[in-house]
Amino acid sequence: MKKENRQDPAQAIEVVVFQAGEEIIPLGYESPHFLVILSGQVVLTQDGKRLRTLVEQDIFGLESLLLRKPSHYAAQAVKKSRIAKYSPEILDYLIRQSPRMVQSVLDSLLRQLTQTALNLLGPAEQSLMAVDGRVRFFSDGETVVGERERGNVFYRLVSTAGGLLVTSKGREILRITNPGEFFGIPILPANVRVRSIGQSAVEKYGADELGIIIRDYPDSAEKIMRAMIERCEAVS
Repeated sequence: MKKENRQDPAQAIEVVVFQAGEEIIPLGYESPHFLVILSGQVVLTQDGKRLRTLVEQDIFGLESLLLRKPSHYAAQAVKKSRIAKYSPEILDYLIRQSPRMVQSVLDSLLRQLTQTALNLLGPAEQSLMAVDGRVRFFSDGETVVGERERGNVFYRLVSTAGGLLVTSKGREILRITNPGEFFGIPILPANVRVRSIGQSAVEKYGADELGIIIRDYPDSAEKIMRAMIERCEAVS
């Protein structure tokens, strides 16, 4: 492991070079930083099982910062890798001041979630993953998100008479009632159904439209990050 001095510490606390096979984060580690891969390749494992492989511009180590819990994986360099360390304060600053960086974080989390989920799906289920549309209106009892829906799709509740009912195996697990709230496949637990209570208007975003979400709703960025990290952990 070799440390590099940075000319602009506002961008990163430091850059550390890890050699192939070197451990970056041990299982259960409570990281005081989040990490960005500048070059190289990193593998995340759990009890000897490979969860996913990260590459340049991927982000990891956010569990302690956003979920207040230790890492559920170990991270190891597959080949020589340069890793930038960022502080929690910088994360908050980026959410407010740098939509481009926030989009990079969300893009990375989305790729990781997709990779982990695809490892658990068969070819038939993978073919169901799709993105379409934008704004829809739902009548009372109509399904907004079905149990078998797949794909990296975000929804934003625009308006509703009684909220959106989220159920799993027929049992209510939560209600979405606040206009402006985001939900969707990467955020909700697996195999849930979302139904409209009364009339509801819902806006739909594809994975390639994360930039629009960040630009128009910057206050939702951290919540989406936290939710996707929780989903990554849940499907691991």
